[in-house]
Amino acid sequence: MPHLLNVWPSVSRLLAGPSRVLLMFDYDGTLTPIVARPEIATLTDETRQRLTALAGMDKFVVAVVSGRGLADVKAMVNIPGLIYAGNHGLEISGGGMDFVHPEALALESSIAEVTRLLEGQLAEVPGILMDNKGLTLTVHFRSTPGSYSVQVDDMVVATAAPYVAAGQMKITRGKKVVEVRPNLDWGKGKAIEKIREDCGDSPLPVFFGDDETDEDGFVVVQEAGGLAVFIGPTRSVTVALHQLESPTEVSQALALLANL
Repeated sequence: MPHLLNVWPSVSRLLAGPSRVLLMFDYDGTLTPIVARPEIATLTDETRQRLTALAGMDKFVVAVVSGRGLADVKAMVNIPGLIYAGNHGLEISGGGMDFVHPEALALESSIAEVTRLLEGQLAEVPGILMDNKGLTLTVHFRSTPGSYSVQVDDMVVATAAPYVAAGQMKITRGKKVVEVRPNLDWGKGKAIEKIREDCGDSPLPVFFGDDETDEDGFVVVQEAGGLAVFIGPTRSVTVALHQLESPTEVSQALALLANL
């Protein structure tokens, strides 16, 4: 898997050709480092300035495609002119888009009920963080002692089991998180397809991401002839064909993109 900065001359030729490029980024672990609590994962001034500059160029459409709730990711990034996709693309705003997946919206009260039950059942687990994002629920155990990890996962699975059995919900996992999501054929890949279609001119897609939930996005982008960039160690298992080590290197790539 080539390091993106090491093969930049060939990558820049690919990106220089089309009249427009759709630049998409996951947030946590991609634009910012993974941290103990989501609210402290803030953009550096340098990254914010570089994203703002790219968003102001006719060449680029810039989007953030995150597992965070839409309002949360918009508040964390807070750059006008971007497209924001929250809850793994179940809700999208910006660039003339105002989308909420209707089937996910219908399960909002059920997600709230699962959250309420888990808040009681996991109340004694140290460092646990429940994040009801309306359309999905994320249980963070990044600050929880490792000895509790299996217990947390098992409790989430058991609590959501009636909804999973009914075909309404599914369980997904990421870096020290377990999620309860609507059981829909929809994720970041489908969201990327929708964003690109709504652009009207099918811009060349580029997607930077670091977690399992980004993999279907990588597939969609590469099948469209675009560029998928995994953020993390070279030996990681991913379908992405290019790699960067860290959010710091993502910021370096932003500076290079501005010079295309």
